[in-house]
Amino acid sequence: MARVMILGAISLAILFMAITVSSSRSITITVSEEVENQQSRRCQQQIQQAQQLRSCQQYLRQRSQSSEEEEADQSRGDIQRCCQQLQQIQDPQCRCEGLRQVVQQEQQRGELQGRERQEMLQTAQNLPGLCRVSPQRCEIQTRSWF
Repeated sequence: MARVMILGAISLAILFMAITVSSSRSITITVSEEVENQQSRRCQQQIQQAQQLRSCQQYLRQRSQSSEEEEADQSRGDIQRCCQQLQQIQDPQCRCEGLRQVVQQEQQRGELQGRERQEMLQTAQNLPGLCRVSPQRCEIQTRSWF
């Protein structure tokens, strides 16, 4: 009889622990989804304040479409304005998110092909380093880029 009661008590304890662990997982997921949503909203706000990184978009477009001689003259002002816009974004993760959005917009325009597309992506990834802001490089992944 004592064995049955001990086994019953152990079974109840295991069941209680399983329920507790299960409920804490859902709380963790909910909290992390909320944190992710707040981060996304904060990034969108910072990107908007930095004028949607329009100068960076212009710089990337010119850089991928022009010859090297044209590039030096035309893009000097754009890179400076782009760097200023990147500096306006306080959160380093948001800088990369903003550049990812710029690259994605250019991809959706559909005007760049092959080498130009790859060059734009590589330039965008290295822009923070050129502008001397952190992170030095952004890992940008877009859907169906290649």
